[in-house]
Amino acid sequence: MSKLKCFSVLPTAAAVAVVAFASWPVTASLIKDTSVSQLSQGFGNFNRLLTVQYGNFPPPPASPPEVACNANVGGALVQGPTACATVDAKIDPNGLVNVDPGGNNPGAGDVNGSPKDQIANLGAAGITDAAQLRINYNPSQTGNSPSSDILDLTLKFYDANNNFVTSVDGGCGNNCTDGAGDSLFFADTGTNLGNGGTGFILKLDDAEVTALDMACGPNFSKCVTVAAEAQIYGSNDGPDSFLIFASDLMQPVPEPASLALLGTALAGLGAFTRRRRSAYHGN
Repeated sequence: MSKLKCFSVLPTAAAVAVVAFASWPVTASLIKDTSVSQLSQGFGNFNRLLTVQYGNFPPPPASPPEVACNANVGGALVQGPTACATVDAKIDPNGLVNVDPGGNNPGAGDVNGSPKDQIANLGAAGITDAAQLRINYNPSQTGNSPSSDILDLTLKFYDANNNFVTSVDGGCGNNCTDGAGDSLFFADTGTNLGNGGTGFILKLDDAEVTALDMACGPNFSKCVTVAAEAQIYGSNDGPDSFLIFASDLMQPVPEPASLALLGTALAGLGAFTRRRRSAYHGN
């Protein structure tokens, strides 16, 4: 398992009203990055982009999807129902508009409205190109129902003056089946690991990378900060969170051939060490 190196998510400081810019109506998707096996950063250790948790709901299928939103308004983090965009994403709209009805349990600790949620500063995270952008989805499920389904994950990008630039969508949207056919469905997120025990990495597909780079300009000069909205079905335990970081902070999973070579080398080293010890004690 690879682990994330330390990194931070920094708040912005400028105070200017939010103004919508034109963006690029392109169809693409947030997808799973299966090239990395990720042991998550731990829920308590890092500030995060978005935290989602409802309190006092029965387990699925009786429970509704969890919804949480935050936004950059004049340089300040706004959370809860008023932070939802109420319109579909500019890039890759999936037809699902997030409406947070409230009801997140303020007594549960880190929930929507968490003090650890922050506006993510892309430059501070080392992101200057859409291809570098990665999201760590950090779910918390019970052992009796370990699956999770992200119906929608919307990233909202802002410029240096905190004006809205564009947004991108991921998830099955209005075509969800609440099962394995959904693009961001996770059949098994672990057994009673608790939030922070496991993580899954998401990235933009090639079409979305191209569209976002075009909207954000060279070196992401037009896109300085990002906020998020999410809608998750089947969540039944502690808070779920999303954290943004750059791809060069990840360590790839070794290929099977590399693992075999490493195993052979370790076995050879062990045999060599045993021979040396035998020779030493023989003398």
